Amino acid sequence: MKKYKIDSFTRVSEPIRTPITKIGGQPVWLTKPQWPLSRGWDKRPMMFIGQIELDQQLFPTPNVPVPLMAYLFVTHAQNIEEGFFDPDIIDPDGGENAIIIQPGGELLIDTAPLVNGPTLWDNNGESYEGIPQLQEAQDPAFLDSEAYLLLTEDEQKAYNAEVDGDKIGGVPYFFQGDGWPDDSNWGLLLQLHANFKPFCLQVGASPTIFAFVNEDLTTGKLVIQDS
Repeated sequence: MKKYKIDSFTRVSEPIRTPITKIGGQPVWLTKPQWPLSRGWDKRPMMFIGQIELDQQLFPTPNVPVPLMAYLFVTHAQNIEEGFFDPDIIDPDGGENAIIIQPGGELLIDTAPLVNGPTLWDNNGESYEGIPQLQEAQDPAFLDSEAYLLLTEDEQKAYNAEVDGDKIGGVPYFFQGDGWPDDSNWGLLLQLHANFKPFCLQVGASPTIFAFVNEDLTTGKLVIQDS
């Protein structure tokens, strides 16, 4: 299965105002702003993680608009001093994370017409915006937890080496059971180890973010596994 490995992130010096894949900054909305709001914290605006173009090479779906963009959000501290953390961010249906798809996406959470809002920062507390440096590659077919356990130790290591790492597309490297959002048919949009990045994303002790989109590219859900 095709994927784009994320080799690194390049910080930009000027705000990005075109609909391209990026991390941080402010969303470049394709239609009206739809900023998701925390369900449990008095409608507090979530933090913008980034936006990912739904590439037809990764998600070959007929009759969808081009461009098509997924915007990722999570309930988060709004600055480096706040120290806010909500454990419900790991739950795809907990109301503390969201993926907004434009145009034509189905909303699963309350939103507000905010053009700008909370976004990523760096280790100095300054706003961060960057572009992922991508390398085209291939993943093997996904193995569920039962099939994985039937592999030899060497085969498991080989599979892990292929599917682990930061990427757009491909198959997920779950490490706490099969962590799909539900029993629907989902495709992996983003896999991101949140720690040791040029931006601060405080979503667990040693967390991996998994973002998924459904078959017709109208719905997205986000899952976090933390070891």
